[in-house]
Amino acid sequence: MRRTFDYLKDETVTKEVRYVSFMGKFHRYDFAFIKDKEDPQKKIVIDLRKNHFAILGPEDIAEKGRMEHVFQVTEIEADEIRTFLGEIFQA
Repeated sequence: MRRTFDYLKDETVTKEVRYVSFMGKFHRYDFAFIKDKEDPQKKIVIDLRKNHFAILGPEDIAEKGRMEHVFQVTEIEADEIRTFLGEIFQA
């Protein structure tokens, strides 16, 4: 089979993924966390229900408006996610 593209990189890696679900005041949240090998302070955070993701660290969580934008949630929901992620990053 002839390839159409010249691949710049093609590798398969095995990653440890942490899945966490919790019930907030408004609805259920399901997240997956993958450690970022480039920056050990950060994690790839995936919202499994809404299919949004971001590479976040503790300083990103504290940034005003960041959670609302990344996860497309209201300010109240973002505060709930921010509190939850704060616990995750301390663990």
